[in-house]
Amino acid sequence: MNNLFNIILGIFIFVLLWQSCIVVLELPTYILPSPFEVLTALKLNWKTILFHTEITFYESFSGFLIANLISIVIALIIAFHQKIEDLVIPIAIVIKTMPIIAIAPLLIIWFGPGLFSKIVTSMLVCFFPSLINTLRGVKCLDRNLLMLFKIYGVNKKQLIKMFILPSILPFLFAALKVSSSLAVVGALVGEFIGSNKGLGFLIISNYYNMNTALVLATVAVSSIMGISFYYIIHFFEKKFVLRSELSI
Repeated sequence: MNNLFNIILGIFIFVLLWQSCIVVLELPTYILPSPFEVLTALKLNWKTILFHTEITFYESFSGFLIANLISIVIALIIAFHQKIEDLVIPIAIVIKTMPIIAIAPLLIIWFGPGLFSKIVTSMLVCFFPSLINTLRGVKCLDRNLLMLFKIYGVNKKQLIKMFILPSILPFLFAALKVSSSLAVVGALVGEFIGSNKGLGFLIISNYYNMNTALVLATVAVSSIMGISFYYIIHFFEKKFVLRSELSI
């Protein structure tokens, strides 16, 4: 209840400061529309925004899912073959250091202007933080327990299920949390560069038309999507990590 009150209070203060800036600085609508004008734009264009939200949601969720699955598979391989880490980490660092805004046009050339290039963009943004957090979990594994399981003849499938995954679960959820909001950012960047649908396209097209109210409404929706991703993962983290700790 206190958390809900704090959220409502925070939103109220933010809106109050927003409106105060407009009144004090006498800002025109095309520079900074009022909160009421943004809400009106959202109400008048909700069908259009909903359509584009579905596209961006599909792209960001797909990129998020693929990036984390690849990260988990790589981390599990490294758990058994540590020397592979020396090969994987430099590649991951190269991917991380490449500015996504610079390679996004190349991704559109390579994978086409459709949804797949945006999914790849989202995946690349998510991949490095997801991999690093998952690998942290693997590095924190109790090597004595790992050897004990091996002495008792536990096969790799059982070892992953009974020991590795439960042990790295907190790190895995940390990876999911970090990459959840980044997935939306990656999808938006891909849509900024080349797309005719999605929230990124809606932001860019209305920016050129100086429809600032609709731009801010779309930005708010994309932010809500990223926040929702985060808190859904947080919800499952509380359930599964707590259950894992109780079972131990």
